[in-house]
Amino acid sequence: MKPQSRCPRKLLGAFAVAVGAWAHGALALDPAAFAPPGSFVSLETHRLYYDCKGSGLPRVLIDYGIAGAAIEWGKVQQALAADTTVCVYDRAGYGWSDPGPSPRTAAQAASEIAALAKAAGWQGPLLLVGHSFGGLDVRTYAAQHPDAVAGLVLLDSSVPGFTLSGVPAASFVGARNPVVTAALDDVPDRDEFSIARYLNSRRKAVFTQMDELGHFTQSGEETAAAGALPLVPLVVVTRDPSHGLPDAAGEARWQRAQQGLSTLIAGGEWWTADNSGHEIHRDRPDMVVAAVRRVLVRLREAEP
Repeated sequence: MKPQSRCPRKLLGAFAVAVGAWAHGALALDPAAFAPPGSFVSLETHRLYYDCKGSGLPRVLIDYGIAGAAIEWGKVQQALAADTTVCVYDRAGYGWSDPGPSPRTAAQAASEIAALAKAAGWQGPLLLVGHSFGGLDVRTYAAQHPDAVAGLVLLDSSVPGFTLSGVPAASFVGARNPVVTAALDDVPDRDEFSIARYLNSRRKAVFTQMDELGHFTQSGEETAAAGALPLVPLVVVTRDPSHGLPDAAGEARWQRAQQGLSTLIAGGEWWTADNSGHEIHRDRPDMVVAAVRRVLVRLREAEP
């Protein structure tokens, strides 16, 4: 699949429509009804929201895909809190975090992960979990800060050199886009995914999505240029091929690229999440938990 130099016009056009949808309905609800359960750190330009549960080291930090939100990872976080400290955070512009400086690329996100860890006073290396676009963020951070990383889990991660069609189109327009699908009558249920859709229906999140999509190729280039990953345990979890692209050849290329991610570090493992699409944390949260626990086991086996 050939690299793409810019975001497809159709995607940006869909997001322009989404802005209109936001203006029409999203403000009908009171944001105060969704008080953040976690904490904030102040960077020089904006605040980042984060929430940690559990205790012990290594600390797990989860970074998600475009249009995601920290609250979506509640079930995974709660399950893993029995094993160690697990933190979720909202990238700038999403969820409860303030908008951040543009361009919103993997390198920018990696620098903000470093700033978050420092401002929050986290000790010890991080076990990083990166889903979709978040996979580029954590890979960039790991390459730039090898001593600050204990392990990696990549969940149907974006891959440098692939266009947006490397993942299902619904991941960016339609089913995955909270502005398009956020139904106001869904929110009172207080389901974590409904709340996430509502939070990301606000203008700051819409423009953050457009920014990340518009610089998607640049993010891949930054990740590739960041260099080699540290020698840490790695588990790559990929969607079920039967739940991927309708184009069989395209899906086969995606699967090969995912397998290739597992070879970035000696001893890396490649798993398939049966009966799961791109949103593995939603379709198969047990697989996410198992992958993190596998890295924890490998880390503890390696202890002297």
